Amino acid sequence: MIRDIYPLQAQFRSGAPVRIAVDLSIASPGVRLDIAVSRLDRIVLELSRDLALNRNGETSNTVTAGANIEEVVDPESGIRTLTLELGAFEATFDGFGVDADLLDANGALLDTASTAFDVVDDWRRSTRYGFLSDFDDADRGDAEDVKWLNKLHINLVQFYDWMYKHDDLVSETNAYTDLMGRTLCLDVVREKTALCHRYGMKAYAYGAVYAASKPFAAEHPDWALYQSDGEPYDFIGLFTIMNIEASSPWHDHIIEQYRRAVAEVGFDGIHMDTYGFPKTGISSYGGESRIVRLEEHFPQLIDDTKAALSKVHADVGLIFNNVGNWPVGPVAAADQEAVYVEVWKPYERYHHIRQIIREAQSAGGGKPVILAAYLAPFRTEANPARAHWGGLLLTSIIAAHGAYHLLAGESQALLTQAYYADYSPAGPRFATALRQYYDFQIRYANLLYDASLRDVSMTHADGDNMEYVFDGPNYSTYGEADKVWTIIRENEHCKTISFINLTGQSEDYWNEGKEQPSTLSNIVVRILLDREPSGVFSASPDERSGRPQTLEYRLTSSLRGLTLEVDLPELNVWSVLCITC
Repeated sequence: MIRDIYPLQAQFRSGAPVRIAVDLSIASPGVRLDIAVSRLDRIVLELSRDLALNRNGETSNTVTAGANIEEVVDPESGIRTLTLELGAFEATFDGFGVDADLLDANGALLDTASTAFDVVDDWRRSTRYGFLSDFDDADRGDAEDVKWLNKLHINLVQFYDWMYKHDDLVSETNAYTDLMGRTLCLDVVREKTALCHRYGMKAYAYGAVYAASKPFAAEHPDWALYQSDGEPYDFIGLFTIMNIEASSPWHDHIIEQYRRAVAEVGFDGIHMDTYGFPKTGISSYGGESRIVRLEEHFPQLIDDTKAALSKVHADVGLIFNNVGNWPVGPVAAADQEAVYVEVWKPYERYHHIRQIIREAQSAGGGKPVILAAYLAPFRTEANPARAHWGGLLLTSIIAAHGAYHLLAGESQALLTQAYYADYSPAGPRFATALRQYYDFQIRYANLLYDASLRDVSMTHADGDNMEYVFDGPNYSTYGEADKVWTIIRENEHCKTISFINLTGQSEDYWNEGKEQPSTLSNIVVRILLDREPSGVFSASPDERSGRPQTLEYRLTSSLRGLTLEVDLPELNVWSVLCITC
């Protein structure tokens, strides 16, 4: 049987060889492994592998087509891992599906499994963010966390609270205690950064832009920001908020700390954290009291940090945290790798997720968008199933709008609140489903993350709009509860519709547990066309391991011209319909 299938790197560079692994437990002779690599609904590579058993019950491998293959056998489990080199792919940004079928000597299907990989000329084209937060002695030598992230195609990892102090990031000793009382080891941090690099991931060091320990702030009182009552800004009783404007010495101090993290620890960039407040503060530096509006100074801090760090790491990167969607407008154009938003109230409903993504995409001018939308139900829900369905729905909604979700990290863990070290377990069921959904996002990256696809959901469907017409269940263009959300995106050559199944839900709050959506059928879609289509297919992470399904369609002449009519297969949580012209 096929135990697992996965790429050996989170992401592959254009022109580099693509390698995948297949874990097998084979109990019968004469089996064959067939591999198909596809781009959307077109197969681009096929290979086959005969796996015959010798007298000792060991595999005797015969290559019948395709790739370079290596085999490793785990002596304890007996699991045989085949590593297949699929060749090099040239692409700016392309996603591919990999489907494996195990067949017996008569050609009957024994088992099937799928994965995905993407190929880019620059990793910044697709920023899938995950996290690590355990760096103590017990974590030394443990690679399971990074292996899990690799199977999720995470190519950017935030090292959360790895540092000694917020104002003194790199410890002078190997073992140290951070300001939250955790004992950490610097050699474990370095070990994890090296492990990320081995899997093709970038490792980013967490570093708050303005948090200083109380003793440091007491030594530099004129570097701090003050409230209108003259008291320094305080955060959770441990930190004082410092003045980040360029004239304040803190500005250069924190940039130097970032430089040391990159130069001395081996990080590839910095996650520049903020807390959402203060938005203004009073500075007394230089003996002059004046109001500092932080949104006016964040862009320069970002740009100055990038300039300083680029001198020690040519490919260095930055992520800046816009807490509560503030201040995206001023900072999105700064020299950073993505537009990152930590989502909090009052952005609490599904349509707010769409709003944040669309605003960030517009402000970022083509930068990827990442949402840190922490799912409390995995910590608070008495019924794990409600957390499961809520997690899948939010994952679908974020991806269907062309954004990425910071949720997963460590070893099958999830973020449920802002202190990452208090992560929650995903549980086996959701961990399996999350892999399927992340495979789906990479497999169809060409559809989900193509910036040329315009969202026309509100202008081309419903009301007097006849470009897209849906029959069957109740539909919504903006994510209403108990309806199917239709997210429509198109360009000159392609039309896509994501169907998100919100039926059976009594509310549309993204951070609440959800009921299992009712399985829907009899969904009919009618689309006005300017010319006949070249292909129509659908796919879902809930069915067929995400494999595409070619659909029969009908062309008719309506009052407004050529119309395509197609029946969508059953809808569980998320399905995508694609029409190419």
